[in-house]
Amino acid sequence: MSIMDLIGKGIQAMIEEAMTPESFKIGEKFENYVRQHLFIEKYYDLLERTHDYHTNQKDYVQSSVKPDFKFRDRWSKKEFYVEVKFRSGLLHGKIEWCKDYQLKRYREYHKHTPVFLLLGMGDTPTQPDRIYLLPLDAAKYTGLFPSYAKQYMLPAKKPLPSKLLWQK
Repeated sequence: MSIMDLIGKGIQAMIEEAMTPESFKIGEKFENYVRQHLFIEKYYDLLERTHDYHTNQKDYVQSSVKPDFKFRDRWSKKEFYVEVKFRSGLLHGKIEWCKDYQLKRYREYHKHTPVFLLLGMGDTPTQPDRIYLLPLDAAKYTGLFPSYAKQYMLPAKKPLPSKLLWQK
């Protein structure tokens, strides 16, 4: 590869970064946080992960409508999905985590494979102040009151033992 090719690729990467909406950057950062700190490789096999913004811009991958991750618990061998959302604040006093059509779609997946909602709250997706993990059955609405979500709070930056997933 010539120096000009390298420069061209570098410029293209900078353009792609500049063109990526901030909401997608935040989401991808929080997804990486979740895999690195909560659903770690030691406890969970990663079976599926939604594609990034640039891949879907070029040629939309239909599996991107699924929840963000599909894992297999190495202890119980159970497979499950995790939809990951990061929010910096409340809207009308609630954590607005999805749209109606998304919730409907997650419920369809949940009929066959358990789906969990993992919410991060705070100023930065790489260091969330609060993390909540709810089974989809507990996330009945597109907006959740913090007082309700509080019962599902997890410690930040601690790997999630699988017994917490299946205890309720």
